[in-house]
Amino acid sequence: MTEPIVREKEIPSSTYRIETAGCGTAHVTLGYQELENTRKLIEVRILIGKNGGSCGNILLDTIAKLISVYLQSSEPRYKIAKKLRHLFMPDTKGNAITCAQGRSCIEDVIKLVLRELD
Repeated sequence: MTEPIVREKEIPSSTYRIETAGCGTAHVTLGYQELENTRKLIEVRILIGKNGGSCGNILLDTIAKLISVYLQSSEPRYKIAKKLRHLFMPDTKGNAITCAQGRSCIEDVIKLVLRELD
């Protein structure tokens, strides 16, 4: 098992603007740790809309912070990806967090995070 990641004061990041299902525009920032010739995803932040003051934003940002803690743990990356898929992506029985539009906002964010983990 590897050691937990120690987050630097400043890290490189990329921000993506995505149109979510039913929640409007989300800005997802993925933060990285630079390792030799590669980048490792260690942090996720989410903001929906322009001001970010709604309960939904608070919930999504809390989920993002929990994902970040998990990414910085010593847990193997494949296990993180597996857990995120299980919790937030629909399966054949419809087990996933959903909203009235049939798909959750977090599902769109998780797809972005999984792209970095796979």
